[in-house]
Amino acid sequence: MELFILPGGADYITKLALAIRTGAPPGVVVLSPNDYFRFLDNLTSWTPEELETQYGLDVADFSENILQSVTRDGRIYAIPLGTYCLGLYYNIDHLIAAGLEPRAPETREEFLDYVRKLTVDKDGDGTPDQWGWYSFGGWAFRVLWQWYTLLFQNGGALLSEDGRSAAFFSPEGVEALRFYVDLIHKENVAPKDPADPEEAFRIGLLSLHVNGPWMINLFKEQPDLNWAVAPVPVLGKERVVWGDAHLLCIPQQSEEMTEAAVTLAKWLSDNSIEWAKAGQVPVRKSVVDSEEFAALTEQFEFAKQLPYVRFLPQTERLAEIESVLLEYMDAAYLGDMDPEEALDYAAEEVEDILRRR
Repeated sequence: MELFILPGGADYITKLALAIRTGAPPGVVVLSPNDYFRFLDNLTSWTPEELETQYGLDVADFSENILQSVTRDGRIYAIPLGTYCLGLYYNIDHLIAAGLEPRAPETREEFLDYVRKLTVDKDGDGTPDQWGWYSFGGWAFRVLWQWYTLLFQNGGALLSEDGRSAAFFSPEGVEALRFYVDLIHKENVAPKDPADPEEAFRIGLLSLHVNGPWMINLFKEQPDLNWAVAPVPVLGKERVVWGDAHLLCIPQQSEEMTEAAVTLAKWLSDNSIEWAKAGQVPVRKSVVDSEEFAALTEQFEFAKQLPYVRFLPQTERLAEIESVLLEYMDAAYLGDMDPEEALDYAAEEVEDILRRR
């Protein structure tokens, strides 16, 4: 087998579809839960018993909610390698200077107390030199992920159960967006203009920041940054966090190639502690419960959320839906639209997109 690294996105999916259609699929391919289902008819699948007896893979060793995302009608269509979700990064020095405990906030009340105390105008010019929070700016998808998390925590959903209509224009969705908008325009603990929170946190201008585990090693490279990470606070009614996953999928191919592909996928899964060291969260319980993984302090904090990770609904229209959401959410963050109005318009456009299925 040869290793090919291709950028993700629409072009990746198109190339994979073409390779499958021409009868020359890759032995193993990495897909997300929102992409793998497009190829179900072309993927190798197994019963849990087949994976264990033929390949020595015990499905009970995988995080249940992650495994459920790749199981249909009792058959497993992918071997999960790892998951990723949001965590709350916090500047320890900022917390201590503000008279706060050097730990992350865990509730909405604590979060609001923290961001108010952490927003500081050091030179008295009327503009904060240190912000408690950034509601938007930087990588657009991270802004969506924080909203998804609060939407889910409030008990809301992105789409209806059948995936045919928008469900986010709801009290739960509006409240989630309004919370982040109010941090800008009412609480004044986040800047009114979009800015890059990753860079602001790295250089010490931002105190609290939600992002994925891939930021761990980057922040560690900053020698004067005293930081830690913790599970995302419960800002809504229940503990939920948006997440996604890397799935090892094996297209249907010759028996010999399938055997080799599963052997490779099992080896990667068995050795996913190495994946974790790169800033990822494995989904094998035996790995997560190991002393070696516990020594990866930051990844260990992310892994505490494994039982609460929730994926987005599987839809081929996700890219279009998210493009619409980002457009109207930006209007709300900038103060050009009320959050309710923004999500109302967004829902109308998403309904049009879903009707074209």
